[in-house]
Amino acid sequence: MIGYDFDKTIYKGDCSTNFFLYMIFTRIYLLLFTPYFLVVFLLYGIKVLSKKKFKELMYFFIPWYKNIDKIVKKFWSKQIKRIFPYYLNQKKDDDIIISAGLDFIVKEAMDLLGIKNYMATHFDTRTGKIVGKNCYGEEKVNRFREVYQDTILDAFYSDSFSDTPMMRVSEKAFLVTKGDLKDVTSQIKGA
Repeated sequence: MIGYDFDKTIYKGDCSTNFFLYMIFTRIYLLLFTPYFLVVFLLYGIKVLSKKKFKELMYFFIPWYKNIDKIVKKFWSKQIKRIFPYYLNQKKDDDIIISAGLDFIVKEAMDLLGIKNYMATHFDTRTGKIVGKNCYGEEKVNRFREVYQDTILDAFYSDSFSDTPMMRVSEKAFLVTKGDLKDVTSQIKGA
C-alpha cells in the first residue's frame, strides 16, 4: 500500500484554496466579504488562529448552499485535469490519500480518480464546522492508525516535510516538487 498527500503532491495546487477562489469568482456577491476574509487571513498569518479555526471562518458560507455537492462536481469537472501525470502512471487500487483538505471537496476528486481509500479533514457542510481535528501532521498518522493499526506503508509521497510523521510509518519517502520526485528516505529515517 502506498500513501500520498493530495495538495501539491498528486494535485497541482491546493484544492481548498482553489475551491474557495472558485466560489468567490462564480458567486460574485461573496466578494462583499473581502474585508472579513482579509482580517481572517491576517489573524491566521500572525498565528492568532489555528488552521482549523481559519478553515471554519474562511468557509463560513458553505451552509448557505444546499446543493454544495453539485457545486463541487462542477468545480472538479474543470480541475481534475490538474492531477500530476506521475501519479496517474503509477496509481494502484489500494493507494491511500491522506489530505488536510476539506473532505467535501476531496471526496469528488477521489470518486473521479476511483480512489476508495482516503482521509481528509471532516467539514460538516450543514454547520460550517470541522468535526474533530484538522487532518495535518501527526493527526494524519492518528487517523491512519485508527483504520490500519500497525500497517507500514510501502512508500509515502508528499510535497512537504510537514508529512514527516507519515513518512516515518513508511518504508520509503518521496518529496514531490511540481511533479518531480526525490527519494528522501535516508533524510527521514535518519531524523
